[in-house]
Amino acid sequence: MKKFLITLCCAAVSIGASAQDGKLAVNAGFLFPSTLNATVGYEHPLSYGNAVELYGEAGTHWQEKDFWKGYYWDGGIVYKHRLVRYKNGMLRFRFGPQFGAVQKRFFIGLEGGFEYSYVFRNGWEFALIQKNNVNFLHGDTFRNGLLLGMRIPF
Repeated sequence: MKKFLITLCCAAVSIGASAQDGKLAVNAGFLFPSTLNATVGYEHPLSYGNAVELYGEAGTHWQEKDFWKGYYWDGGIVYKHRLVRYKNGMLRFRFGPQFGAVQKRFFIGLEGGFEYSYVFRNGWEFALIQKNNVNFLHGDTFRNGLLLGMRIPF
């Protein structure tokens, strides 16, 4: 039985290693209105340049008196559909659900937008993300803006 389990584990590891590699995504940027945002995620590539990303983000709506008063955090999953493929990059449409909290009040929402990524020779990617969030169940309804980031393969 032990040999069977060890063989099964080795087969699962070799299948996972031969599949397409995922990427660690790190993004930061500004959203309207007066919002600083940072995102960390895992991107899993699919066929034809499409991908799925599981992410978590934190940010703050700064005000004149207190920078950290309007903090928020959320997480979600986005499906990235490739629209155009270039020599070293691609343009994707991103869409998916999210959930989180703003100042201890929970929300659910939707994220949509566009993403341009450029791939370097070493496999790292530069990403420019245009992001739109629509959230429900609290006062932080709309957020949209630009993020810059890197994707590191592992």
